[in-house]
Amino acid sequence: MNPWEATNPITIKEARDKIEEAYPELKPVKIKDLGTGFDHTVYMVNEQWVFRFPRRKLGLEAMYIENKVLTSLEKVSFEGGFDYPKPVYFQKGQDENDSYVGFSLIEGQVLTDLEDTDCLNEAAEKLGHFLKKLHALPVECIDAGPDHLNRLSTALRRKHFYVIAEEAAPVIPEKLYQQLLSYLDQLEEWENPAGTVLVHGDLHPKNLIAREGKLAGIIDWGDAHIGHPASDLSIVFQCISHEKRSLFFDAYGEVNDETIKLARFKAAFLNTVLLRYAKSTNDQNVLRWALTGLKKSLS
Repeated sequence: MNPWEATNPITIKEARDKIEEAYPELKPVKIKDLGTGFDHTVYMVNEQWVFRFPRRKLGLEAMYIENKVLTSLEKVSFEGGFDYPKPVYFQKGQDENDSYVGFSLIEGQVLTDLEDTDCLNEAAEKLGHFLKKLHALPVECIDAGPDHLNRLSTALRRKHFYVIAEEAAPVIPEKLYQQLLSYLDQLEEWENPAGTVLVHGDLHPKNLIAREGKLAGIIDWGDAHIGHPASDLSIVFQCISHEKRSLFFDAYGEVNDETIKLARFKAAFLNTVLLRYAKSTNDQNVLRWALTGLKKSLS
């Protein structure tokens, strides 16, 4: 089975029927397909709400995490300078077939829809402030668990990284592919670092929203957890040019060499996963951004 294939597909009619039955105050529901993510089918409702339906079991787990974390951010009145979804509607059913969630709409385009793969340079300082504030939140006030997936462990993920790289190889230029293999060959082995802060956990261009070409919002918090800051700092090595990274770190604060090493690993891993996704789905926008991101993460 294609790893991105839905085991729980939901049509636009099925989604409308579910929403109207559960929330009659939204009738008549005007619904528009916003596409699919790795784990969810997404619809815009009444030009005001975004409803996410799990495409598979992993999507159900991510949906529960996202709802809890975003509810926690609302309770602590988090303001970081960028929009993030506000949880409004929540249906917790028996499984992924009858569970879904509705958030406030973050208007704009997914970053991968933009032509300019350097557009995040302009937001480097503001993004640094955002993550500094997010990582400073008291974790005892956030309903989030630890990193059970050991996302930053090369001891666990290095072998799988080679497999993903091989699967993505047909869409990676040969010179860049060899650079990636060289990076993997020289990669040190380490265990997952201790988690100390709330992290979004999955920052990459498909989870960033732009308005008028500028970063405006951060979506898809289903991988949020109490983890290591490097998990989020990976976005610097994916999307910000080398000469602009100092603007980010001037705002965020100084980090040590180990954190940079961890962040660069996460960036390279994420972009290789995105390249495999782009190959499987023939998504040329994701392909363009992921190739650029991989180059940046290895530079």
